[in-house]
Amino acid sequence: MKPEDLLQDIQEVLQEPDTPPSKWRKPAVITISILLSLLMLSFIIVSYPIGPIIQGQAESEPLKNNVLDLGEFSVIFSETSLIQLQQMYFTEQEVEWSACLSGRKIDDEYHVTSVYQPKMFQQTFNHVSFEPCNQETLILLHTHPYKSCIASVTDHNTLDKMQKTNPDVLMIVMCESERFSVYR
Repeated sequence: MKPEDLLQDIQEVLQEPDTPPSKWRKPAVITISILLSLLMLSFIIVSYPIGPIIQGQAESEPLKNNVLDLGEFSVIFSETSLIQLQQMYFTEQEVEWSACLSGRKIDDEYHVTSVYQPKMFQQTFNHVSFEPCNQETLILLHTHPYKSCIASVTDHNTLDKMQKTNPDVLMIVMCESERFSVYR
């Protein structure tokens, strides 16, 4: 068979299908394409690190005029305590760190007036181990990597231990210089 004959046969097959295409073929191809695109998109959105970041952004609160308004209660930072926390945050961004926040609780408002750092035993980019805060601590704060605002099981266990001696104590995860997740 000559190459010209083969080319002619191929063109005839492509131009004249033996059976007419089904009226469902185009909608089926479009539907399958959309489903596959949605599956790929959902995999991208919920996979690490995007899923936890989206979840953390939904769970956390931005600071507004030195106040975290959480509906049921508020955390109000004094200007000096907030500046101190933000300086610590920008200085120690490579590792997690912890701080003990003191002040007073008036009704449903936690007023933070002072900050101190406990002795830290181990610090990595995603973990911190530290000595317990003193009895006057109103809020236990620690950082997480940028935009990772969700407390871990270990974080919740630490809060539970502190609340045995002080039921009013809160835990805050600082994940940006002005974004926090608060746990009660």
